[in-house]
Amino acid sequence: MSVIQKIIISAASIIVLAAAGYFLKNGSNDSTPKQIDGPEKIVADYKDLLTEAEKLQQSVGANCDNKKEVNKKIAEMEKKLVDLSNRKNQWLENVPKLPDVEPELVPEEPLGRPGSEVPELSSSVPPLPDIYPEDIEVLGSQVPELSSNVPPLPDISDEYIPEMPELNPGRPGSEVPELSSDVPELPDIYPEDIEVPGSQVPELSSDVPELPEISEMNIFDPDEHIFQIDESERKIKNILQALKDLCQEEEPAPKVISDKCSDACQRHKDCAAYTEDVTAADLDDAYNTCMEECITWPQEVIKCINAIDIKNPNDCVSFMQCQLPQLYEERYLR
Repeated sequence: MSVIQKIIISAASIIVLAAAGYFLKNGSNDSTPKQIDGPEKIVADYKDLLTEAEKLQQSVGANCDNKKEVNKKIAEMEKKLVDLSNRKNQWLENVPKLPDVEPELVPEEPLGRPGSEVPELSSSVPPLPDIYPEDIEVLGSQVPELSSNVPPLPDISDEYIPEMPELNPGRPGSEVPELSSDVPELPDIYPEDIEVPGSQVPELSSDVPELPEISEMNIFDPDEHIFQIDESERKIKNILQALKDLCQEEEPAPKVISDKCSDACQRHKDCAAYTEDVTAADLDDAYNTCMEECITWPQEVIKCINAIDIKNPNDCVSFMQCQLPQLYEERYLR
C-alpha cells in the first residue's frame, strides 16, 4: 500500500469516527428532556451578564489596547446573550394561556318597531289582474274634438293695437340718494377688533387645583420579570455595541496563494505525517512522488491545494475539493 493510499484511508477513518461521535452526542441530547427555567432564574442570569459587561467596559478604558482579547470576550458574551434570549422565549411560550370566556348572549330583539312586520297573505286572496300601460287612462288627458259650428277667430290688424305707456326702469324709492357733505365717514373696522359674545377665554382662578402628574410607574410595575429582562438585555446590547465600535480590528491583508509545486507537495508531505507507522523515508517518497506528478497538474489545482493550511488530519480531506480524486484513481489506485 502506497503512502497516498494510507493518507486517504486515514482521512476517511477520521471522518467516520467524527460523524459517529456527532450523531451519538446529538442522540443523547435529544433523549434528555429540556427543563424550562423560571423567570426568577432568567432575570438573575441577565443581571449577572450585565455586571460582567459593565466590568469589561471599565477594564477596556478609552484606548482598547488588547483588541483581540476584548473581541474574544465580546463574542462569548454575545453567545451567552443569545442563549438567554432563547430561554426567555421558551418561558414566554410556556406561560399558561388565559381561560376562554364565553360572552353572555343577549336575547335577540325583533327587528323594526311594533306593527312593522309584513303580514302573510292567506291563500284565499284572489290574485291581482294583469294591467298593461296602454290600458291605463288618465282623466283630462284626452284632446277634445272641435265642433264644426265654432266661428273662426277675427283677423287683427296692427293699427288696432294701442300704444303701451312707457315703463319706469325702476320702482319708486329705488334711486340712490346723494350723500351730503356733512355726513361723517364710517370708521375702519378690523377682524381682530370684533368681539363675539362668549368667545373670550375665561381666566382660571387661583383656587383651581392643578392636574396630577402621571408617571410611568403608575402605568406598569417595573419589577415585573419581563420588564427587568428587557431592560437588562437593552443595556447589555448597548455596552457590547460600544465595545465593538471601540475595539474594531483592522482587516488583515489578503492572503497570497502560491502556485508552486514545492508548496503543494509540502502539504502532501504534512498529510503523510498523520499516517500510522510512517517513516522519514516514506515522507520523502511522498514529497518526491508529488513533485513528479505536479508537473502535469493544472495551475488551478496547485493553487487550490496551497490555499489549504494543514493543521489537523481533517484539513487533508479538503484536497478532495481540488479535483484530486481523479488523480488518485488514475495514477495511485491502479
